[in-house]
Amino acid sequence: MSTDDSPIPPSLIRLATSLHQYNPGSIDSANKLTFSKSFKSSGMHHPSTSSLLRTLDSTRVDLATTLTSKDASGVEGNGTRYLPSIRRLLLSCEVQPDTAVLDEKLNFMWRGGLEGDGPGGTCGKVRSSQALMYEVSMTVASISIAHASLGCSDSQTGSFASSVTNFKKAASIMNYMHTKHLPQWVSLGSSTSEGDLPIECVTGGCKGFERVFLAHAQQMAVAKALQEPVEKINFGLIAKLCKGIQSEIDEFVKQLRSEAAVHYCRLPPPYLKYIAFQIALQEALTMYFNARATWNKGKEFGLAMAMMYDARAMLNVRASITSRGIPEDIENSNSALYVLRGELVNFRTHVDKMIESWKRDIDTVYFDKIPNTVPVSSVLKKGMVMMKVEPWEHANLGDPEPVPLSVQAPAPPGGGDYSAPPPTAPGLERTDSDLARELQAKLNAGEDV
Repeated sequence: MSTDDSPIPPSLIRLATSLHQYNPGSIDSANKLTFSKSFKSSGMHHPSTSSLLRTLDSTRVDLATTLTSKDASGVEGNGTRYLPSIRRLLLSCEVQPDTAVLDEKLNFMWRGGLEGDGPGGTCGKVRSSQALMYEVSMTVASISIAHASLGCSDSQTGSFASSVTNFKKAASIMNYMHTKHLPQWVSLGSSTSEGDLPIECVTGGCKGFERVFLAHAQQMAVAKALQEPVEKINFGLIAKLCKGIQSEIDEFVKQLRSEAAVHYCRLPPPYLKYIAFQIALQEALTMYFNARATWNKGKEFGLAMAMMYDARAMLNVRASITSRGIPEDIENSNSALYVLRGELVNFRTHVDKMIESWKRDIDTVYFDKIPNTVPVSSVLKKGMVMMKVEPWEHANLGDPEPVPLSVQAPAPPGGGDYSAPPPTAPGLERTDSDLARELQAKLNAGEDV
């Protein structure tokens, strides 16, 4: 019987689902910024505006708290609640630029969650902007990374289907960022340099992480398929999916190097090692599954054996940084990759046993010649990417209704004189129109001018 029914070892599934733990960024000095104080003169006397400002203050604190505690579910929930309100304030300022006067400057300070040039190399430096669009952008990005974090948690518990859903949502939001949201920021005439923004807030970065999150989703789909009885696994399809994962992660690196080179240099070194590990591992898995698919066809057993030899060689630690193989950091106890060393050793043992079994069958039953190298024509050149982005459900919230912003206070309940000039808020200059209204009020009252 030609079909090989060797079971999939648990170490293979654990390697295939190995992930970097993603965590959203954080709001720095959240208590130093309050919308109610900043818009006190222009908004707090309008009931609808003051209600919005208070909601913004409380929801932002809630978001900041969950970001600090790395509560991914809380970040997703609070970010989703905060987003419509901050978009509404942004629109209100856009349509009323002359009356959106601030008593205190807004300075939004965030640490990016994907960079590592900040304290301890686990987060980004504080990067600030006075643009409301920056606050909106980082909120959206945080929701995306929160889904990626939830995808990691689901993977650890073996909930691969749920993990797929979360990683696809993370990728879809990144797609929304670089196709719709960030181009809108540019069209508004933003003077903010991309180098001053976190990687999750620039077009090239979002393009790259869209691809890597889709690759993670496909990793989970592969793991789900490998849980089937071995006789039901389509090894040829799995090989193409692993090749697709490798291609997506390769494109992630190329994307960042070409369109976000400054930000690529800020990525945490452990993350770059993880990316190198995944590219090498997926290449090895592609050859491993292609070997099993070839063997199960019931012919070309020698070719299948050559493929398995090649897969085994790819599982060795690379001789140099430019050669093929697993990054040498997996042997370093101080490296984050070291936790996977035991799984890799177990998987190598599994492959060695398959090679021994196949070699015995070829020598005693099939007598097929084993080529010295795998012919180029038999190497899988193109993979399959089955994961696609979907429209983000919160992208089309419709145009929110703007709230009124004006330095002039509305008439008191029960009637009053709208022409009466409002007191000038501290720190605000009175414009010519303010002086004209004051003069008109005096004339209406019959006062000497």
